[in-house]
Amino acid sequence: MQSVPQKREPLKALIIEDVEDDVLMLVRELRRMGYDLDYHSVDREDDLVEALQNVQQGWQIVFSDFSMPTFNGLGALKLVRQYDQDMPFIFVSGTLGEDKAVDAVKSGAQDYITKDNLKRLHAAVPRELREAVNRRERLAAEGRLVYLANYDELTSLPNRTLYQRRLNQAVELSGAKGLKVGIMHIHLDRFRDISSSLGPDAGDELLKQVAQRLLEQTATEQVAARISDAEFSVILPSLEHQSELIEKARCISESLQSPITISGYDLHVDASIGVSIYPLDGQKTDELDHNATMAMHQVQQSGGNGCKFFTARIREDFKQRLSMEKDLREAVDQQKLVLNYQPQVELVSGRLVAVEALLRWTHPQLGPIPADKFIPIAEASGLILPIGQWVLSQACHQYQTWRDHFGAQQAPRMAVNFSAFQFRQRGLGLVVKSTLDEYGLDPQCLEVEITESALMQDPESTMEILSKLRDIGVTISLDDFGTGYSSLSYLKRFPVNVLKIDKSFIDGLPGDTDDVGIIRAVLAMANHLNLDVVAEGIETSEQLDFLRNEGCALVQGYYLQRPVLAEHLEPLIAQPQPFAAKLLT
Repeated sequence: MQSVPQKREPLKALIIEDVEDDVLMLVRELRRMGYDLDYHSVDREDDLVEALQNVQQGWQIVFSDFSMPTFNGLGALKLVRQYDQDMPFIFVSGTLGEDKAVDAVKSGAQDYITKDNLKRLHAAVPRELREAVNRRERLAAEGRLVYLANYDELTSLPNRTLYQRRLNQAVELSGAKGLKVGIMHIHLDRFRDISSSLGPDAGDELLKQVAQRLLEQTATEQVAARISDAEFSVILPSLEHQSELIEKARCISESLQSPITISGYDLHVDASIGVSIYPLDGQKTDELDHNATMAMHQVQQSGGNGCKFFTARIREDFKQRLSMEKDLREAVDQQKLVLNYQPQVELVSGRLVAVEALLRWTHPQLGPIPADKFIPIAEASGLILPIGQWVLSQACHQYQTWRDHFGAQQAPRMAVNFSAFQFRQRGLGLVVKSTLDEYGLDPQCLEVEITESALMQDPESTMEILSKLRDIGVTISLDDFGTGYSSLSYLKRFPVNVLKIDKSFIDGLPGDTDDVGIIRAVLAMANHLNLDVVAEGIETSEQLDFLRNEGCALVQGYYLQRPVLAEHLEPLIAQPQPFAAKLLT
């Protein structure tokens, strides 16, 4: 039994036929099949072209006679295929023989039906309409896959794959003309913090707005691409002078620095930009790409928010950094790192109340490596997490040794520095608690130090972790206070016990009036908030006298004691007031 639509379905048909009665016969049959037919008939080539060009009609199917006095059915099929490769095309003819029918299907028709057997339409029409939908969906899916293989779905910019092809093309064409190609790699420095603080939707919106600004700054032949999470690239082909690239880098940098409003916040986007130039910085695209990346990384390592052009020195620095990372990894594996300890002293009594555990590394060929040189390498490479765990474990073990030898009342509290990367570690509170439990320590013996800038990278997450540490009973110390955000509102919210005034504010004491004013303000604020204060970097007796007169409770610095190995500090721990005499001199 033939299939008939259960309800009248709309159908827009284009009929190519020169005999009006044959048109009406076809129309009656289609309506008998249950279609709500909207049709238009033509019998000349120019009328067919006009009908096909009227895309608003939305033709769903074409029926065509094979032989007409002024027109040919195969010619009509060819015209239809020029406008739509997938539209169902069915020949309806009284003169179509078997050979011609085969030729018609080979030429692209879906079916052929004789006028004396229109009942075959009942199966052919719904089948071909269905197949047309399937073909279009398949083509759309294939087109989607092609698009996703070449473009970033979020920003609609070319992705890394298409970027590499465009770069190859730019270098080939510009090289043939003796012109230059500029490559800019752009990293959004604080993207992770923004996304963490405001949510992933805000992060996506930021990326889209940055992409739009890059598009506005690139001309037709230039390419802006998104090549990773928070990294974009720009290709500037056919440059005659390097100054053109310098000017474009300036324009892009200024464009990104304008505030971007997201979720009610005006965000200032800091970007690290690295630039390389063909053929000055390399002949091959992968070399140019790598050089631009190295320049960008150097901007990041210098604090971000800047632009650098690649130089041979950058390559050398990068190689040294890779070598340093390799050596540091070996030092971690072979346990070649050590801890030194520097006392925190009570000004009134000269009592040693706490020690700060400071990481030290002596390179087998280069000698002692400053912490501010190898710690950034550890953070960038991910080594900071195993190093941080080792430091915490070693410091707790050392406190256990001192407690067992000198007693809990005499053993100084142990202060351990934590990096921002450690505060991104899930379950940090549990890690600290399990380490304390492993050595059987009272949580009050441990002081966790975090810098202001690290604390502000992800305030909400950091707040949660610090609260858990405070609940355990650990002391929280805010290191380098005054050098970062110095947000009093956050200081009130965070569960902080101790402020450590940065050495840069101590150096000018007592002669620098600005430093004097800052120290007095910090001490007054800390007193109001019931916080202890440690002044770092004490190097002169004059600094010590000023701080004593201003009521600062705790001090730390080379004037009292340089960082030393644990065994060298033990004679001082054994004394009840080891620094009393020095404080009086």
